[in-house]
Amino acid sequence: MFFISPFNFPLDFLSNFNKLKPHNLRKTEQKSFYMKKENSDVNKIDNSEWLNSILLQEKQKNSLNIHHLRKIGNNILKNTNFPSKKDESWRFTKLDRLFGMKFVNIQPEVESEFTKKYFLENSEGRCVFVNGVFFPNLFQSKNDTNSYFLGKFSDLEEKEKEKIRDLAGKGESGINGGFFPILNMANLDEIAVLVVKAESKIKDPIQILFASSTNKNPICINQKLIIVCEKKSSVKIIQHHVGNNESEFFDNSTTNVLVDEGAQLDFFLINQVPEQASNFNSIHADLRKSSSFNFLSTSFGGFLSRISLGIDLNGINASCNVEGITVVKNSQISDIHSRISHNYPLCKSSQLHKNLISDKGHAIFAGKVQVHNGAYETESNQLCKSLLLSQTSKVDSMPILEINNEDVKCTHGSTVSDLDQEQLFYFKSRGIPVEKARFLLTIGFIKEIIEKLPKELNENLSQSVNNLIKK
Repeated sequence: MFFISPFNFPLDFLSNFNKLKPHNLRKTEQKSFYMKKENSDVNKIDNSEWLNSILLQEKQKNSLNIHHLRKIGNNILKNTNFPSKKDESWRFTKLDRLFGMKFVNIQPEVESEFTKKYFLENSEGRCVFVNGVFFPNLFQSKNDTNSYFLGKFSDLEEKEKEKIRDLAGKGESGINGGFFPILNMANLDEIAVLVVKAESKIKDPIQILFASSTNKNPICINQKLIIVCEKKSSVKIIQHHVGNNESEFFDNSTTNVLVDEGAQLDFFLINQVPEQASNFNSIHADLRKSSSFNFLSTSFGGFLSRISLGIDLNGINASCNVEGITVVKNSQISDIHSRISHNYPLCKSSQLHKNLISDKGHAIFAGKVQVHNGAYETESNQLCKSLLLSQTSKVDSMPILEINNEDVKCTHGSTVSDLDQEQLFYFKSRGIPVEKARFLLTIGFIKEIIEKLPKELNENLSQSVNNLIKK
């Protein structure tokens, strides 16, 4: 092989340049190089062992459709790199502890009684999965279910399965979502499905509870939810992730949403897993003409949590409103990556995310709004606000706008602050203890979002904030 040097001296001078260095320095550099190479190989082996411990877990016997999705996922996974800090979307997120978990091919004893404390009182329907397994005895439907279907993918008729299957691989929750959604597809146990029939108006929320229960050995759970809101329907859905106090697990979930013409969906995503667990949610929403999608997420569980949200406004006059709260304490890491793409004219989007960070917690926000060519008269606003409650807490916030159109109204921004000392002094001068003043100011920071949650969830989050302040 021949090289052409851009310099006046030959390349053999560069290759011999190392010989001019002191002998002991050359040895040190060589030793350092081999150590780096050795460490890199060790990490690669560790990650492969981690992946194999997931792939070797016993799967449920399911329909040919799910088996087919697993096969596609496995084939793609073979050529997919592990995420690392070299990847732009993972450069702030530490994955060491997650990749350090070792899963065993032993089916744990499943305990489902603990899930009952998370049941919502005034729900229209409820569907419960524990460790990826559907529990029919915990299923509930208040009224006649002619207005919607809620249950397992395997219970659908064949024609309905074909429609649902086409949604399974789209966007952030499909093969284009990266390593973890592909891992989810390769290890699917079951798919939960909710189909709201055309022109149905469902007043009370439908709760889909994904719970995890383990004894001693960590498990990895890969589950998928598909939601279809047919034309001119409206519904509220709560996707709730929980675990019993002793559980150590990795919940790797994906959700696909289709909001058809003129339909409205209010979607709540709640991460309430224990702190020794990890929760990943990859979500894609396809919004059609004149549809409305209101998304609200709260995350206050897990040593590592991540939401990857993608929304495509695929019809004139479609709109979305995205709100979120992240509560991070101890050494927790919480990461939200979002993408909102305006693909059609006359669409509107808004996004407001708030972070509460204490101790050595780390919050990450990366929100991208795209306005594509032809999407005229677009309106979009985006804001991330972070409140740091300790000297060691940390936030990385990256609001991004990509505009390929002139006729738009778009804003974005990010703020980071701590509790206002003047406001604390004002409370103290009125005889209010400092601890209570801190609680009131902190609750005030997130009040506009949490008051939109159902009563039970609002109380849970308020208690979590109270515990944060007392530390």
